[in-house]
Amino acid sequence: MTPAAIECPLCGCPDVPRRDVHSALCPTCGLLLNLDTTPLDYAEGGGQAVPDPSKMRWRLENARRRFALLDPWLGGIESFVDIGCGSGEMLEVASSRFAHCVGFDTNRPLIGHIRAGGRATAVSGRFDAAAIPAEAAGKPTLFALSHVIEHLDRPLALVRQVTDAMAPGDLLYIEVPLHTGASFRQLGYRWSLWNREHLMLFSPSALAYLATASGLQTLGSGTRIFARGSHSTKTRLKLLASRPLAFLQAGLNKGRHSFADVMIGDYGYLVLKKS
Repeated sequence: MTPAAIECPLCGCPDVPRRDVHSALCPTCGLLLNLDTTPLDYAEGGGQAVPDPSKMRWRLENARRRFALLDPWLGGIESFVDIGCGSGEMLEVASSRFAHCVGFDTNRPLIGHIRAGGRATAVSGRFDAAAIPAEAAGKPTLFALSHVIEHLDRPLALVRQVTDAMAPGDLLYIEVPLHTGASFRQLGYRWSLWNREHLMLFSPSALAYLATASGLQTLGSGTRIFARGSHSTKTRLKLLASRPLAFLQAGLNKGRHSFADVMIGDYGYLVLKKS
């Protein structure tokens, strides 16, 4: 029996070819579809638990690195809305910078964890602009979808919902795992971010499609990795020894990024603005 045609959940390509039994690669936008996924209920935790202090330390450092990349565009921003806020590290870092911080998540244990911290308003459930507290609504806002849309069967639908909630001048930060990064290229389906929770992995071209389809202005885009390895001397020396020319090129162009952000590039991000 011929397998059923697969439609791309991002660009709508009607017949995405299978690479193998595990994945299908969209020839139009470059999205990699995960055929190994199973439904997962996040309400009572799913695959996400309250992190131990060691993990939280690195998550907080990772959040600080994100805000360092965003810093050139954050002047005048008063509110931060983190959609799919997880364990709340972005909210915790943001609380020292913005007057109002609001997180949405369907994971009730993590929402309880954030509320116990007392640094942000945590809303249990899916994103709803009407649920943003009155004191935060209508202020210049940074919205974030960090490692969220790869969990959704229609990622662009949530992006457009957020876009509709944005006012002119508001920003949207999107971050996703990439199949074009070094980890997936080297490890393939053994990579930890290839798992049943992630319905897809993106590529720079898929992110570019998403940016265009959102109708927002692209202020910035690039690649990065998790903070634990992004600035270590050991990582830099390995990259220099294995790819000296690429290392030198990265040094000339990396800006606020680390060498690993550019050369390993496991995550991709967009910084978007509503005109």
